[in-house]
Amino acid sequence: MINTPNGQTIELIVDSKGFCFCPVCGERANVKVWRPYDKFGYPTYDICSCGFEYGFDDGGEPPYEKSWENYRTKWYAGELDFGNSKTLPKSQKDQQLAQIGALQE
Repeated sequence: MINTPNGQTIELIVDSKGFCFCPVCGERANVKVWRPYDKFGYPTYDICSCGFEYGFDDGGEPPYEKSWENYRTKWYAGELDFGNSKTLPKSQKDQQLAQIGALQE
């Protein structure tokens, strides 16, 4: 749980080994130290393989969750022309989203 300067909280999913998951697509980070937001809640401007850029696609200001959901819906439907939106099979997308409790209907 990260508390931002404006009083919002960000809840990131981290596995038992300390690896964080993308809050948009559920992809597990390749390195333990990676986080999409720093300890103060500021975006890192990293770009996930789903194409989401933290600090740009989320508007750079919390609350971030609504932008995650909107992007996730388009990513899942294969509507984006960047990232792995069109190339990642839905079965893999389902697996990743299950890791963060965000399965699509």
